[in-house]
Amino acid sequence: MVTKTETDNAKLQADVDALRKDLAEVTKTLRAMGTDTVNSKAQAAAQRVREVSGQARDQFDHAREAAVEQVRERPLASVALTFGIGMLIGRLLQK
Repeated sequence: MVTKTETDNAKLQADVDALRKDLAEVTKTLRAMGTDTVNSKAQAAAQRVREVSGQARDQFDHAREAAVEQVRERPLASVALTFGIGMLIGRLLQK
């Protein structure tokens, strides 16, 4: 004969087992959501790095073109300026 306590214990055990199963499912879902969030943030960061590096490359190309144009327009002044900067750096490094 099954007593009420045994029946209650069996129900309680079944509830605990169901709760464990549900908790495992929630944990699995949260893990998947966390992975998705990390992946999407990593992709967004990589895209931002590509954008910024493209902008930096464009600015560098523009500055280089401007410098080349200045040298073409004023070659003697460019050589004199470069010489002067070299002398200044040499003096600073001597000390």
